[in-house]
Amino acid sequence: MDENTVLTALREGPQRVPALSALAGGPRVVDCPDLGSGRLVFPRFREVRHLLRDPNFLCAPTAMGMLQEIDPGLRTVLEPVKSWVLYSDAPQHPRLRGLLAKAFTPRRIAALAPRLEAEAEELVSRFVAAGGGDAAREIAEPLPVGTICVLLGVPRDDRDLLVQWVDDVLLLTEPALTEEQELRLADGWTRLWAYFSERVEQRRAERADDIVSALVEAEEHGQRLSREEAVANLITLLVGGHETTTGLIGGILRAFAQHPDLTALVAGSAEAASAFVEEVLRLDGPAQITARTAAADCEVFGVPVPAGRRLILLQASANRDPEVFEEPEAFRLDRRPNRHVGFGHGPHACFGAALARMEAAAVLRAVARRGVRLRVADGTQWKPSQVIRTATVLPVTVEGRGTR
Repeated sequence: MDENTVLTALREGPQRVPALSALAGGPRVVDCPDLGSGRLVFPRFREVRHLLRDPNFLCAPTAMGMLQEIDPGLRTVLEPVKSWVLYSDAPQHPRLRGLLAKAFTPRRIAALAPRLEAEAEELVSRFVAAGGGDAAREIAEPLPVGTICVLLGVPRDDRDLLVQWVDDVLLLTEPALTEEQELRLADGWTRLWAYFSERVEQRRAERADDIVSALVEAEEHGQRLSREEAVANLITLLVGGHETTTGLIGGILRAFAQHPDLTALVAGSAEAASAFVEEVLRLDGPAQITARTAAADCEVFGVPVPAGRRLILLQASANRDPEVFEEPEAFRLDRRPNRHVGFGHGPHACFGAALARMEAAAVLRAVARRGVRLRVADGTQWKPSQVIRTATVLPVTVEGRGTR
């Protein structure tokens, strides 16, 4: 097995799942220079989980490496990405995450539940009444975009623009960019930076019940976020709150279409609905890969890794590892516990995981309660990314329309 199997696993097509399965039960490490010079890919669960939680494998070099690969004339514009909590290590990371946690509280997330349920009901009701459509555009994207924008205090009229800028900023995570993509990335970042810089200044002058105000207050009491850190991590929250959850909800709808026998169970049981979401995260979650860099010469379960070596952690195959998951290709609601790494693991685990799960479950229950059958038609289109798996077009038809 070689790097071609890895590259096949990261491309949409009929060979994607077979390649993931082969990697899940195959070698412990694969040398894959086509993902970047000198990169080792770890496709198995044991190694991926270990690397995600071990502080000797760093995130900050990922940002520095990405910046090094960008045109020097644009590098200064994108320099603040090093302040993202996603790309920080100790001691910066626990400080940033702790301050963000003061704003992104469980109470604030829980208070969104009634709104989420109502909006999911409205989106699904409209979709079912129409007999289907593009589920990506009509369900999977508007719910998380609306939710994170409410949290950030973003007016409805600004949302479409912000989504476009987020799509451009996400290019930063890709292994290689064209000149045109680099320009889009820099433009999207510049516009988001200006937008949230203005929001921070507004909230300094006048508080509101949103995360921007909460971050401003966190900046002013005790440990502080610098202005740059506050703006950079507001962009992080917008990117994560939109893209990851959109991909997850698309996966929920595809899985619902594939497993109509689970409709009644999911409709009648919150526990079953939660288990359904976890299996989607395991088998069809949005996060495909993440990266770490060795801080010093070391071994990973016997594999020698020199200091500075870039490591790619293949979450999508780790979640199918037969050493950990019985019948790994089966969609089962009885996995207890379901130890997938779909939202990462350890100190850098997805910050908005609870909110994403809540949104996904709200859509799932709204569809299941109607007792309908979904069918995914031909024509699904995917975002061209090796990092995040998101359907940009998801044609779905609805059969046996329910009335509830």
